[in-house]
Amino acid sequence: MPLYQRNPAFHLERWVAGFLLCVALFGVLYLGAVRTGPGQLLDQMMQRTASGTWNPLPPLSPQNDWITAWILLPPALACAALAHQRGPHQRWLILLCGAAVALGANVTTQVIKLVWSGRPTLVSLSSEWPANSLPSGHTTMAAGAAAAAFLICRPRDRAFWGVLAGLWAAGWGGYIYIEGWHLPSDMMAAYLVVAAWTLLGGAVVHHVEARDPELAPLPAEPGIPGGRQAGLSLTLGVMGTVLGLAALLGPVARHGLAEATASPTPWLFLAGAALSSAPALLLSAALIPLFSSETRRLTRTARKA
Repeated sequence: MPLYQRNPAFHLERWVAGFLLCVALFGVLYLGAVRTGPGQLLDQMMQRTASGTWNPLPPLSPQNDWITAWILLPPALACAALAHQRGPHQRWLILLCGAAVALGANVTTQVIKLVWSGRPTLVSLSSEWPANSLPSGHTTMAAGAAAAAFLICRPRDRAFWGVLAGLWAAGWGGYIYIEGWHLPSDMMAAYLVVAAWTLLGGAVVHHVEARDPELAPLPAEPGIPGGRQAGLSLTLGVMGTVLGLAALLGPVARHGLAEATASPTPWLFLAGAALSSAPALLLSAALIPLFSSETRRLTRTARKA
């Protein structure tokens, strides 16, 4: 008998539906940003604006290996501490699952860029960006490491760590955009890759936790489990997305696509920074209640058993 049938509180279809939704959104993003002229123009003009705009942040260099350490070390230390908080029951399975999600997301990103290595020349700017850089590898590293911490932490703390994971991924996505390394769509694609893997990892983690005799109930709160933390992520994500879309499409609606993207403007910089970071918080807002609801079902089922 399959594992998910042994626990009536587990709904495998939710994880599969979420995974397929991430894949579908990734396909729409790829087609719009890489395979259409307007998408390429908007994307590359935002990146050009970022690369030509001064910012007070410490400069990043792709050749500097220390960047990888700064991205991975804090989440790795968090994962070690969070694993120690868990009881000994199947601790290593949870750790292995978190590591598999982080590694799988990064391998997937590199495979995608290898398979779809070219970028069609649909606008004059495309010759300056001939290779397919979608998804961003460094953003995938940041989001994947944060997702591992989200999976490894105790179920009762997962909503809190979901907010931190979203902020960590969003912060690095925005930073990488501001430094001019990647197009905004590259960061969005990285978030979707990590979210898809997190949903796969979530299905495994909840199988493990369903058999954990030390599984503690979630803190009592009215409404949707994890709703407060998800609401915070949703508020920040919606505000950032609306700001980014308004800064990007407002000038286009007023002046037309050609005039709005004729030269770098503060609006393009603001749009790129917001759209490179806010989607991570939107995905965090969706994952927090999904995981929290499943944990609440598991604890209720355990009490009835």
